[in-house]
Amino acid sequence: MLACVIGGAALGIGLYRTVPALSPAFLSFDGASQNSQQTPTRMRFSKHSYYDGIMKVAPSVVSLYSSETIYKSPVQSFQGNEQEPIIAPRERRSTSQGSGVIIDANGLVLTNWHLIQDADEINVVLSNGSLHQATVIGMDSETDLAVVRIDATGLPAVKIEPNIGLRVGDIVLAIGNPFGVGQTVTQGIVSATARRVAGASAWQNFVQVDAAINPGNSGGALISPDGELLGINTAAFLRDNGAEGIGFAIPAELLVHVVPQLIEKSRVSRGWLGIGADDLQMFPGINRQVDKGAVITAVLEASPAHVSGLKPYDVVVAAADQPITNATELLLLISGMAPGTEVPLTVLRNNQSLEISAQLLERPNFAQ
Repeated sequence: MLACVIGGAALGIGLYRTVPALSPAFLSFDGASQNSQQTPTRMRFSKHSYYDGIMKVAPSVVSLYSSETIYKSPVQSFQGNEQEPIIAPRERRSTSQGSGVIIDANGLVLTNWHLIQDADEINVVLSNGSLHQATVIGMDSETDLAVVRIDATGLPAVKIEPNIGLRVGDIVLAIGNPFGVGQTVTQGIVSATARRVAGASAWQNFVQVDAAINPGNSGGALISPDGELLGINTAAFLRDNGAEGIGFAIPAELLVHVVPQLIEKSRVSRGWLGIGADDLQMFPGINRQVDKGAVITAVLEASPAHVSGLKPYDVVVAAADQPITNATELLLLISGMAPGTEVPLTVLRNNQSLEISAQLLERPNFAQ
């Protein structure tokens, strides 16, 4: 590749040296020859560009560097003639590099949880090159989101809009700092919405895009050509798996729910019904009779679902007066409600429609 670049440069220089031999009238600006006394017009740019939209967001995208100390079991060695043991502790520094998005002019930066989860030190580099140490405000492993604060004001911030939807085929742009090379923009389209990834949390309701998302892009902005924040870049399939053009972002509709809670409470409080649920396609017998909904597969004892009378193999077709098409939709709707909320449910049981009401509790932390 280097040889090609050098070769291209040499050809370019050679071509440039032949230009003076041409007639001066050959080179003109807006129809005027170089011999005229008119001042050349300023450089023109392509009309087919996303530049204006990118410039609305690019100053708000930062580079983020975190590090943590990893301790290992001490090593025992011997010194001197008496062979007295010396215990030497071992430790090393692990570093991570990614991106973030300024969401408040007073120093709040949104990024990925996986970039800072165990960090001892977090540093943020703004688009103007200034370096700031950051402190954690709130984190949520379920959605892979975190908010940190830097000691700065008057920063260019991006708003998280509550009513931005995405469709397959929409044009998207990813802004971040891949491999630490500096701020970079890539283009693609939405390949899929509401995408689940094996092993990921049920709340990571990803948007799949084919814009290039490389290591270091995590935490960066996914935007529209008009400069609207559509999501936060978070992951990509690696090329060593044979994958290409498969990246994932956390959509703005999820940011709207999670980010305010991280800022106000440092964590996310989720409504909890106490059920297991799956899609209708997993139950062919039920699916032949019902085409939309979520099948309840389990009901935890003493949970809101149990108290309200829900049973396994009930099909939830509506919740809070909103139609339910699959299990993920039901889970996200319930978890987005505050504990204590009374939720009306429309349920099909043995071909009979039932109206059931359940009062949500706060979702327990099952990781403990």
